[in-house]
Amino acid sequence: MELKHRHDIHPSRIEKITAETFLTVYHIVGGGAYGDRTEVYSKEQADHSLPYVLAAALLDDNLYPGQLLPSRINKADVQRLLKKVVVKTKFPIHKPVEAAGMLDPYTKAYPDKLMAKITIEMKDGKKFSLEKEDFMGFHTRPMSWTDVIKKFKAITSKEIDRLRQQKIIEVIRDLEKHSVTQLMSLLTDQSYP
Repeated sequence: MELKHRHDIHPSRIEKITAETFLTVYHIVGGGAYGDRTEVYSKEQADHSLPYVLAAALLDDNLYPGQLLPSRINKADVQRLLKKVVVKTKFPIHKPVEAAGMLDPYTKAYPDKLMAKITIEMKDGKKFSLEKEDFMGFHTRPMSWTDVIKKFKAITSKEIDRLRQQKIIEVIRDLEKHSVTQLMSLLTDQSYP
């Protein structure tokens, strides 16, 4: 997390995290129309909770399948931190949705931009903020092939051995030279022809 490392933020010293985002995110994963997102005990709740995702990413420096396992979700550190997250929109009024959408600058920018601002308040009173309009992998900031490989290896390292990972990478790199059957054989752990 850029903000964490830039300011050497230790999660145990955080008093409050404020996430400002656009209406769709607020309502679906931020505690708006679809309800409280700070009661998180399962994968289904975790991957639909911006407070959980922010807390897990701050604590673990990433968000991969391991952060969505019950053993991680139910640990005290992430449960404590996610309760400190407040999600809101840039414009404080959420209804009527049509009017709020026209007045909220983050909502107006969507879907061309995915505006968000994170403010972390520390127990000693210091505040650190970071505003973003996209993320790595969004159409405005595509991932490089090197980054795609790194992410693929990180996500699959416990399920796929290195040799098979490399074969999958090679096939996808030159997909036009391979059949779908070859790729599917690799993905389903069948012997590669």
